[in-house]
Formats: sequence, C-alpha cells, structure tokens
Amino acid sequence: MPGIFRSLRLLWLTPLSALLLVAMACSGSSDDDPNVLATAARDAESTLSVLLMARDVEVGEARLPVVVLLGGTETTRVNDRVDDLTFSYRHADDKGFSTLCGVTWRPWPVRGGAYTAAPEFDRPGVWEVQVRLSEHGSERVGSSFIQVEQDSAAPGVGDRAPITITKTASTVDEVRQISSAFNPDPRFYAVSLDEALTNGRPTIVLFSTPAFCVTQTCGPQLDTLTGLMEQHGDSVDFIHVEIFDNIREMLDTGDSSIGEVAQAVEDWGLITEPWTFFIDSTGVISSRFEQFTTLAELSEAADRLLAAG
Repeated sequence: MPGIFRSLRLLWLTPLSALLLVAMACSGSSDDDPNVLATAARDAESTLSVLLMARDVEVGEARLPVVVLLGGTETTRVNDRVDDLTFSYRHADDKGFSTLCGVTWRPWPVRGGAYTAAPEFDRPGVWEVQVRLSEHGSERVGSSFIQVEQDSAAPGVGDRAPITITKTASTVDEVRQISSAFNPDPRFYAVSLDEALTNGRPTIVLFSTPAFCVTQTCGPQLDTLTGLMEQHGDSVDFIHVEIFDNIREMLDTGDSSIGEVAQAVEDWGLITEPWTFFIDSTGVISSRFEQFTTLAELSEAADRLLAAG
C-alpha cells in the first residue's frame, strides 16, 4: 500500500499522465473534430495541455479541478481566463462533444490555481474533455481523459463515513509526534474520528500529509481549514488525519520512502491526497473534495452541512 500510494501521488507531477477536467454539464453540443480523441495529431504550437487534478472519480456528480497550460515547448499556465476558454466533453462511445458550463477559476496559494466544475457523469468508462483557448484571432485546443468508475475507492456523498480510530494529542509537543504540519493546531487532534462520528455533531475531516505532499497543497489546505474552523469550530468537529502512521520517523530521517500508510487511510480507501470530507450529525457524508479546495468552496459546503441540521 505505501508504494502504491506514493506512485499515485506522482501522477500530479506528470503532465502526460494527467487526465481531464469535466465541468458542470449544460445543454448544447459541439460536433467539432468528432473523430479527434487526443491532441497528438495537432501541431505543437496549436495545442493546450489539459491536466486533471483528480484521480478517484465515480458516476454521478463530481468536483474536478483542472490546470490548463500552453502546449508545445511552452509551459505557461493559462490562469484566470474563463472568458477565453471553452470546455466540452464526451464519453468515449460518443461522437459529438457536449458543452460544459459552470467552470470557475479558483486561485490557490501555490502554483497559481485551477479551474473547477461539478459534472454529472451518467455512466462509467473513459471520458474526454476538450479545452479551446481563443486569443489574438487564433485558437489552441487540448484534450485529456479520465476513467470514471461506477463507484470510487473513497466513500462517496450519501455513504456512511467509515468509523475508524485516529490519533489524538492535547499539547503542541504531543501533536508534533503525530502531525507533519509546520505549526500544528492541537484542535485538529483533540478527538478521534470514531468518537466524532458517534457524538451527534457534524464532522469535517482532512486527510493529508503537509510535509510530504507532492503537490505542495496539503499544508495550505490545512491552513485553509483552520480558517473554516474559526468560523464553525463551536458547532463542528474538525479533524486532521496524517496519511502516514510513522510521521515522526519520516521527519527525523527526511526519508519519505519509509512511510507506512495509516490504518484510517486504508479504511477510507484513499488512493490520493489531500481529501476533505463533510459528514453530517448522523455520520453520512454530505460533501467531499479531492485535491486543494478554496475557503469559498469549503464555506459553501459548511453552510449546507449546518443548514441540514
């Protein structure tokens, strides 16, 4: 399991292995290039690289972040240009593309940011997303792909959260034994996940490893969640779970290869990080977010969670 987990995290580093963005589907379709499934056949100077920053996607509504870069020999990120981009998608069995709407630019604390949307996948299989950038009277096009499963490895919205024991601590010194955060907040480690899921309060849990996160977003994600805890800490239990069980040994040696995946991570079936889950007072998952998620997105999910009672 540790080796598998580390290899999957490397997916975020490899543009050619990144998959696709699919955004919130809306009515309409496009038949442009119906027989083109990849950008390889196009000239390098007319391509985009479409990097999907999600791995564990299932049938139904999904939240997907994507990074768009200029193709060819350029590595320029196409940031915050929703008006210049057109997104469309299709299942591998379909000929025409359907237009995507609802794409939103999300600034991140590292690497600029990503575009996000909430598509509704109606069936499993390979899906393609196509992104077009119009600028200076010309157009660049890029595509990428994702395997959508009938059920994801991680628990989905509407599923009961797996009840599992997580490590707790009460002092900063104790917390540093179980957390790789640079400046860990003891409030995230005050209660075990199994206790939180049975005490009648909503729970928000983050699975991440700040010191060893390949995308460099795990630390910022924990910081963002701290902001949410300042708003709702009186009514919601907030928990941070490290990906690796022997985090102190990893930090002391500086060797991430010795990481032993925590039992809670295995219980939850997580194959990437970071993951943030919102769980209602009855123990049912109401929202889930793979990869970095902004405070605005988290706040919207928290409002829905608390409004549901």
